[in-house]
Amino acid sequence: MTRATAAPVVPAAPVEPAAPVTPPLLIRDVRIVDGRGVLARRADVRIADGRIREIGRGLTLRSGDHEWQAAGLTVVPGLMNAHVHITMDGSADPAEGLLGGSGNAVILEAARARLAATLRAGVTTVRDLGAPDGLAIQLGREIEAGVTGGPRIVAAGQPICIPGGHGHTFMSVQVTGPAAAAAATRQQIAAGARVIKVMATGGMMTPGQVAGAPQLSLEEMRAVVDVAAAAGIPVAAHSEGIAGTLDAIAAGVSSIEHGHGLDQRAIEAMLASDVALVPTLLSDEVILRHGVAGGIPAFVVEACERLAASLLPGFEAAVRQGVQIVAGNDGGAPLVDPGDMVTELELYIRHGMTPQAALHSATAAAAHLLDVRDTGLVAVGQVADLLVVDGDPLVDIGALRGPRLVIAAGAIAHEA
Repeated sequence: MTRATAAPVVPAAPVEPAAPVTPPLLIRDVRIVDGRGVLARRADVRIADGRIREIGRGLTLRSGDHEWQAAGLTVVPGLMNAHVHITMDGSADPAEGLLGGSGNAVILEAARARLAATLRAGVTTVRDLGAPDGLAIQLGREIEAGVTGGPRIVAAGQPICIPGGHGHTFMSVQVTGPAAAAAATRQQIAAGARVIKVMATGGMMTPGQVAGAPQLSLEEMRAVVDVAAAAGIPVAAHSEGIAGTLDAIAAGVSSIEHGHGLDQRAIEAMLASDVALVPTLLSDEVILRHGVAGGIPAFVVEACERLAASLLPGFEAAVRQGVQIVAGNDGGAPLVDPGDMVTELELYIRHGMTPQAALHSATAAAAHLLDVRDTGLVAVGQVADLLVVDGDPLVDIGALRGPRLVIAAGAIAHEA
């Protein structure tokens, strides 16, 4: 592996909305709900210059305001998906979903359409945890520049794995030893990564390996964390096995992705070190439901059948004991849409979370993990990433489906 000279980096800055493409917006007579509960039964919300500027009853309509009547509707923060692969199209066969014999131009074109659909579904921020050739970083820059429409992207660039490790066939960079792991981390940061992904274990989607078996060593992951921490950048660990999870926590990662086989040791270590769990329950559920008959490769289905039984008990125990859950659905994996966060949240509720906690996991908790500041709440001064929906998501989280209005950084991105 060639050592690259790292560009100077600084910690992530607060979100600064782009210049709004809509006039100031006054949402009238709306019910306000976020992860803290019901904040107002009826209120007006004024948005200007990309941020929430006022919340109150009977706000004055000013010259130039666009007024949106929302009587009987609910406003919530825009949803976040903390685990996607936006360059993968969710084909049943993951190899076809990313490659399919096409080049990067075709992959990017399809990803742009997928991003637009994800935003229309109400997801205003995603964290991409693995794409080849810096493509997710490129897409994130396009969105920031207003060239491409879609949710804000917090991109990891290429994950770091051992030779022949998880993702080596389609997105990961391979390393041997702590020095190479540190060099690979510097390369991803220099390329623009805002989070680093490590493969602590094997994964279901890579042929020819044991999903869940330890891969990167504690020392290699610690080298990654040390370099990333110096740049103010968190590290996420793919882990589908307890040994890899324990090593990743000991190395200092910020989140465990998937988390198959979580036991009491891991839960206590996560609580002690403030490590979040991004459980991606939907991915396993879809693989088991559709199986080989749905076109998913047999090796993926077999690995999932072996590991899936250990996912839900660990998730349920983590919820009971207060581990921070951050919502992510592994969008781009077989038959998983990155915009379908509602089904992921429904699974959380089915397995022990309250609707309020589930909403928090996809808003304020995700904003904290992703270091996307001034987002995730409905409050004065926050970036105006908002959804207006029918119904009450604290009674039925399904109310978040098909939002009536999607606002991203103060601009109307979708109106039904």
